[in-house]
Amino acid sequence: MAPLLVALVALVGYPLIKLGYDSLTLGDGIGNYVTAVSGTAAQRSFLVTIGSSALVTAIAVIVGFWLSWYLVTTTKAWLRNLLWVSILVPFWLGTIVKNYAFVLLFARNGVINGLLVALGLEPVGLLYTPTAVVFGITYSLIPFATLAMYAVVSTINPSLVIAARGMGASRFGAMRQIALPLATPGFVASGSLVFALSIGFYITPVLLGGAQSPFVASVISANVLQYFNYPVACAQSVLLLLMAFVVIGAAYALVGRDRLVKALA
Repeated sequence: MAPLLVALVALVGYPLIKLGYDSLTLGDGIGNYVTAVSGTAAQRSFLVTIGSSALVTAIAVIVGFWLSWYLVTTTKAWLRNLLWVSILVPFWLGTIVKNYAFVLLFARNGVINGLLVALGLEPVGLLYTPTAVVFGITYSLIPFATLAMYAVVSTINPSLVIAARGMGASRFGAMRQIALPLATPGFVASGSLVFALSIGFYITPVLLGGAQSPFVASVISANVLQYFNYPVACAQSVLLLLMAFVVIGAAYALVGRDRLVKALA
């Protein structure tokens, strides 16, 4: 364990501690945090980041639940294999590759608009919109949501839902009253994981959203590379970390340590 612990301290622990230290000792000190959330650009970036990440979380968790449910319940080997491939492929693709694939889809002369024109419809502006950013981030994070959900859904006995159907419950009613309550730890764990990851996205908002969807990570990059305001960038980075810690802490409080660790393991 010693090499791993040394690597964690050197590559994770020390940078995080230094980030917090610099945010409080350089520039205006505690005033860096006031500057970090002051101004229209900074406030809009936080609102866009939180709003888009919340939407991504909702979509990814819902899709992740249904994918994990079909992985557990389907009796068709080809369907299970196809689902696993669709879940794992995003892990194998680089971030740039995934985002440029969406650029090709959403561009003015891209695949989607090409189909619309072929159908006699007017092309629509999809690229450089908040919608494109949500799609891009959701695609990248659905595998995380699915795997977290799968750890919980795989412990649910499908025969419980079948029994509820046999006693007169509708399919939706059986899922709502049986499967969804039992999958609550998975919802909380996958939701907290997806939200914590999505608020830190940088490349996707830049390539797919541009100036129309500024994330906090983009503002941090601008403060470091364009405005050379390193102390404020540190403060904004710490605020992002605190947001992630608050979400994880809330999940811990809701479902408890054991069930949260089991879902994220």
